Amino acid sequence: MGKTLLVAEKPSQAREYAKTLGVKGKGEGYFANEEYIISWCIGHLFELKSPETYMDLDKVGKRWGIHRLPVLPQVGEFKHGLKLSTQKQFKVLERLLKSQEIEQVICGTDADREGQLLFQEVWDAVGCQKPLFRLWISSLTQEAIREGMAKLRPFHEVEGLAQAGYGRSYGDWDFGMNLTEGFSALFGSFDPIRKKPNVISMGRVQTPTLALVVEREWSIQNFVPVSYVEIEAEFTSDKGIYKGKWFDPAAKKSRTSKGQAKSPEDNQEQEKSSLDLARGNEIIDKVQGKMGKVHSIKEKESMEHHPLLFDLTSLTVAASKRYGFGAEKVLKIAQSLYEKKAITYPRTDCNFLPPDLLPKLKAHVQALQNGPYGQWAEKALALPLPKGKRVINEITAHHAIIPTTEKVGSNLSPDEVKIWEMIVLRFLTIWFPSARYAEKEIVTVVDSESFMTKGRVLLEAGWKEVESSAKHPASSGKSKDEKENDDQPSGLLPNMLKDDEVLAKSCQALQKETKPPKRYTQGDLIKAMEGAGKEIEDEMLRQQLKGKGLGTVATRAAIIENLLDREYLVQQQKVLAPTEKGVELIGLIKERLPQAQLLISAEMTGQMEYELAQVERGEIPLSHYMSRVEQAIRNIIEELRRFESTYGKKPIAFGGDTKKGMHSERATNIKSTLPEKEPLKGQVVEVLGICPSCGGGVVEREKGYGCQNWQTGCPFIVWKNSICGKVLTPTQVKSLLDKGKTPLIQGFRSKTGKSFQAYLVWENPSTGKLRFEFEKKGDIGRR
Repeated sequence: MGKTLLVAEKPSQAREYAKTLGVKGKGEGYFANEEYIISWCIGHLFELKSPETYMDLDKVGKRWGIHRLPVLPQVGEFKHGLKLSTQKQFKVLERLLKSQEIEQVICGTDADREGQLLFQEVWDAVGCQKPLFRLWISSLTQEAIREGMAKLRPFHEVEGLAQAGYGRSYGDWDFGMNLTEGFSALFGSFDPIRKKPNVISMGRVQTPTLALVVEREWSIQNFVPVSYVEIEAEFTSDKGIYKGKWFDPAAKKSRTSKGQAKSPEDNQEQEKSSLDLARGNEIIDKVQGKMGKVHSIKEKESMEHHPLLFDLTSLTVAASKRYGFGAEKVLKIAQSLYEKKAITYPRTDCNFLPPDLLPKLKAHVQALQNGPYGQWAEKALALPLPKGKRVINEITAHHAIIPTTEKVGSNLSPDEVKIWEMIVLRFLTIWFPSARYAEKEIVTVVDSESFMTKGRVLLEAGWKEVESSAKHPASSGKSKDEKENDDQPSGLLPNMLKDDEVLAKSCQALQKETKPPKRYTQGDLIKAMEGAGKEIEDEMLRQQLKGKGLGTVATRAAIIENLLDREYLVQQQKVLAPTEKGVELIGLIKERLPQAQLLISAEMTGQMEYELAQVERGEIPLSHYMSRVEQAIRNIIEELRRFESTYGKKPIAFGGDTKKGMHSERATNIKSTLPEKEPLKGQVVEVLGICPSCGGGVVEREKGYGCQNWQTGCPFIVWKNSICGKVLTPTQVKSLLDKGKTPLIQGFRSKTGKSFQAYLVWENPSTGKLRFEFEKKGDIGRR
């Protein structure tokens, strides 16, 4: 009888398979016994070859350019190259797949799109025709592996997964290779200081993700705060003291009837711009020291349900807020915990468990009895199985992340303990009842002015008591964001009754102003990517939008790392900020390239991700998805070709000094670096100053700052060429024309790479020639 070949994704996974199946013999690149041979890939053994593979380089040349594009191989024409580092293991797999000793093959790589693809590349390269099955498991415990081996899936059930894997690979290659070359040819350059090219990397998911961060930064930079006043009064009575905030009951009633607001706090948010200091002082004078009455009292109980179980996105968001962990770090820790059999499969976009897991849940709790949360595990085991729709619901390929049935030893790192602890506590909370609160609202009226008081008291902690028992809390308890957003009032209020008299003992006006949007943390950005640019806080609503986001749970962390590595983003403590390069690229696309705006549309890219999921489910053929990709690329390349013929090449900023991010002078004057459209008839063009050569007006043009009298022969122009890494802004040119020198400019770089600061002054003002002037007299350099 022939043997079964089981192919794992990596050696560590193969060792777990071997241990479970009792395969103890070891060969070069595999484990073996009389029944099984277990071998492995090492991630992707193959990579797609470069665009030059498909070109006649004698005709198009080796230099990047629009004339070489587009390069769009058909699905069956893509060429795969074996990586040098994986050749040895491929030879092992090739020999085994062709061996007459092997009767059937099981794909045991990670049960997701990428895991299927890396196996499929090997399978197709070898051209194997043997019976093929799929091992589909959600943890590496021996119980899960045995159960999976007993329920092997026929390959045709995951054929769509393999097609989607190829679609992701081919589509990303088409976008990345064509558009990176096209954009780099027009907008890239070579940095002689750092001796490397400024490549303008583009990607199907990478570029719209960058756009989310840049557009958020623009919102922050353009934000105009609105001042408003809140009136707070302190009331005293024989039953106690309490405070209240002024609100307009008429406005509340009007908006509530229209469904626009449901609470006085909502009303106050909308009234911020209308209640100014003068009106506030009028209210204070009216009620200060006056008697009033309790107009109404509302009391009710409210419930707060336990949060949903973690998927990879919500785990990343929580770990980012709690510990400041980046997305890539969370994924690596979760993957390590999975390989150590501490948690179930982490690359999941599902927050629920399937019904068939219910009978096994107590075993997962029992594994926690002797750990740090044994007291909660004991209590959970005495409670009924959690069966609500917030736990047991429809799942995708993999269920939510939960601890396994294995007892976790002492082999976890401190960071792994933190993530494991979060997953354990979240899992335990689903067994406990909702938290119960007593809520009370008091409306107090003094001389026709209304004040709202709201209190909230915890009656029964329920699941919250479990979550608050973390052994490794964040250093500051709640994060800064959580504290700022914690607007729910709390505390006991006096036992007031309707029509009770009170004294407005004091009243004050609190002057405030609206705040700009906040920069994304990595966790926030992951959430925005999942919602295709929409940050959805409601957990159940988020479920409806899944599948139409930017990238997948398995790729989003890597996308953020790429943006950081390629100097489009910079990490500033816990938040992300765009660099000059990132801002200029997105600004360029928005201002001048309407066809390329597909690349920065989160909704459009999310729709493409959804179509890729349709390929995975077998609902549309791969050719349909690829034709959409190819048409989009053709349109963008044609647009770049027109841009080149009209404007020529237009280098944008280097990633360079990423610490400056959006706050450098060049970045905040992004529009000055873009080629100007031709002015419309009657359109006013800003005159920056008087021309030193002929007395005409100097205006900004595509390639420089020139005189309006250029058509009659005026030679004056200050080119927008890089001067030791800096390009003059309109503000600096205005200073030159007015004072004969720029403000002190920082960030110049010498030929040796040393940073320096200097003024730029005229050497020959009639032609626009400049020179450096340093702060020390006599130290003058010529440009």
